[in-house]
Amino acid sequence: MKKKGFTLIELLVVIAIIAMLLAILMPALNKVKKIAQRVICGTNLKGLGTGHMVYANDYDDAFVVANGTTWRMFIAGFSNPAKVWPAPAVTVGCSLYLLVREADVSPKSFICGPGGQTAYEGENTNPANPDITEMWDFGAYFASVPTPTPDTGMSRDHGPKNHVSFSYQMPYGPNGGAGPYAADGTRSAAFAVMADKNPWYDPQLRIGTVTAQNYMDYVRALGRYWVNPSLAKWRILSANAYPHSREGQNVLFGDGHSSYEKTPDVGVKHDNIYTIRAGSASNDDDIRMGTPGPYGIDNSYQPNGSQDSFLVNDDER
Repeated sequence: MKKKGFTLIELLVVIAIIAMLLAILMPALNKVKKIAQRVICGTNLKGLGTGHMVYANDYDDAFVVANGTTWRMFIAGFSNPAKVWPAPAVTVGCSLYLLVREADVSPKSFICGPGGQTAYEGENTNPANPDITEMWDFGAYFASVPTPTPDTGMSRDHGPKNHVSFSYQMPYGPNGGAGPYAADGTRSAAFAVMADKNPWYDPQLRIGTVTAQNYMDYVRALGRYWVNPSLAKWRILSANAYPHSREGQNVLFGDGHSSYEKTPDVGVKHDNIYTIRAGSASNDDDIRMGTPGPYGIDNSYQPNGSQDSFLVNDDER
């Protein structure tokens, strides 16, 4: 009688072949996935640029800035349609939320998947249940308050740090209100307006000694890599944003175009978009390196001139 089925050796051979094929294909599939994520994030960022232009057209070239004083992790009354400004506290998120209110931008446009944020759904506690365009921010972040049931939009899972994946040119002055170097519609095509989150403000990353083994976990200032061709690539990558495996970041520029940049020194005169410009405007060495800002919520650190990009967000260490 003829025996049916596979022998144990035949099964092992088939399994071995499948394992080999997966080992060969997985890196390629991962690369395709990473490229797709970059494209989606870049498309969302470009959409925000369009929103800025729409807003600027209605407000004499001004980009979005909420008129508050102290930079905080949340603002009170975010779901109150009758909220009166100026408010005592602001977030970068509440400035960007003006694009939702007045430029028909979806909260989904503020998300870059690899960053870990989620799209804001408009959860709120206001009895009138206002439309999402009547709110003022992406919920309120309270680290000590457990997530309520039903969701009220006031918990450790809400707030702009959880619903906004991008950094924005420092919008506030040291004493509140629009800063002297806040972005507007007159900026050049070389001026960075938004980008993936600033790694110095990213709580997922640490500051300290960086090695070839741990550079994904640490952030460092971008050194003078252009004068040392033998400098290891990981030393350069350790200055990049987190979401795209520290390989680069999507950046939105003043003319509304976005591009994926492999290093963060892509501002005017090659300044690092994530740090405050150091030195004079004519010293390229200092401009490229820059100096990091504070590691938390603080608007006392300001851009050093009208051409200095300093992109910040609402995360804290």
